Amino acid sequence: MRSRNLIFILPVLLAVSILGLLLFTLEGGFRGKGQGSSVGLTPLLWLVVFVVPLVLLVSQLGYTMVFPELTEKKLKEKPSSMPTIEKGESALEAILRVLSVDERKVVETLVAEGGTMLQKDIRWKTGFSRVKTHRILFRLANRGIVTAEKYYNTNKIALADWLTKEKKP
Repeated sequence: MRSRNLIFILPVLLAVSILGLLLFTLEGGFRGKGQGSSVGLTPLLWLVVFVVPLVLLVSQLGYTMVFPELTEKKLKEKPSSMPTIEKGESALEAILRVLSVDERKVVETLVAEGGTMLQKDIRWKTGFSRVKTHRILFRLANRGIVTAEKYYNTNKIALADWLTKEKKP
């Protein structure tokens, strides 16, 4: 997304800067020879029109060099984080293999309690802070591992249905 914006913004800033420099020189620079020109702006204003876009252009280029983003090609080459289920392994075991330590602790706590708990109880069982518990559950919910439902002043957290169902041979 950012690279698409740059493709549009950088040429516009460069064009405005060149236009400002051109008009600054046509106005006679700091000597002000072209006082009677039809444009009617002072040379100092044209200098500002030249300098400001140029500064923005250089700062944007510097920012993109310091903080490069992943290209779409790199994102497509990234292997899928979806775990493969090996023979004789449940979906839950496959998910537990790819979770971080904190996420695994939350999911194991949910499994031990039957698959459904209140968020505040998960916090007490795991020993995490409120914020850390919320962030972990948010990540798990975004990945479809748990579901959250409002329950008074807390949330009722449940493991996703596809994790609790076991395939029967």
